[in-house]
Amino acid sequence: MIVTARIFSTLLMASVLVILRPAQAAPGSTGDLTINMSGTLVANSSCTFNEGEALQVDFGDVQLNGGANNTVEMDGEYSKSMPADFTCIGETGGLGLLQMKFTSTSGSYETWQGTSVMAVDKGIVGIAMQVNGTAKNMDEWFDVDPDAMPVLTAKLVQLSTTNSQNVVSGDIFSASGTLTLAFN
Repeated sequence: MIVTARIFSTLLMASVLVILRPAQAAPGSTGDLTINMSGTLVANSSCTFNEGEALQVDFGDVQLNGGANNTVEMDGEYSKSMPADFTCIGETGGLGLLQMKFTSTSGSYETWQGTSVMAVDKGIVGIAMQVNGTAKNMDEWFDVDPDAMPVLTAKLVQLSTTNSQNVVSGDIFSASGTLTLAFN
């Protein structure tokens, strides 16, 4: 609305200047007047996850089967949905793509099947972040459709079969990260 008002008033003033300008040319001559206009567009919006609360993901008891030569195998599939509902309010037009990215608080990542995953404090497992069933690289932006809420899942993946940190029954692993939503 502000931009429209500024442009209208600039056009009005320009046409007044053109009308009041004395004619100095011969009949049939034309003249040009260059008018430069500018303004500032302001899109006032914000997005909030889960009403701003932290999200806890608990994989529960993870079964590891011991093998020869200090090796272990993860027994079963471990994944948890992450209800990361978000709400955007205000005008979002012209702000760019709505995007998300997952980052590790420690900045520590590992590679699993060609995908960057979040490392945990026990080197045997890591956490892959999936969007609509597809693993996403940690610390990389991906597009989000604001009209179709993405299905986010944290999946526990086995990074190594070598028990180099001597993990034993009852050990607890942890990791923490941030999910960021932005207009880029």
